[in-house]
Amino acid sequence: MDFVLLLGTLLGALNVLGFVWVTYDVIKKQKLMPESAKSLWIFMAFLFGSFVALLYALSIKLSGKYEEVEIDGDESIRVW
Repeated sequence: MDFVLLLGTLLGALNVLGFVWVTYDVIKKQKLMPESAKSLWIFMAFLFGSFVALLYALSIKLSGKYEEVEIDGDESIRVW
């Protein structure tokens, strides 16, 4: 019985941490992400927690899809 309680507590904590991380990252770091996508990620993280956090990390964070790119002043940018 103690193992089941410990496992449930651990999974619950992972779900809360997943929700908090996805929410923070979407709001603070994904400046180029559309508002509708932000709302969808936050809602899905609220429902499914750590599973959605894993999907978010694999699909958004690893690809760097919506992150802003810093450009040094020394580089020249060509626009074709």
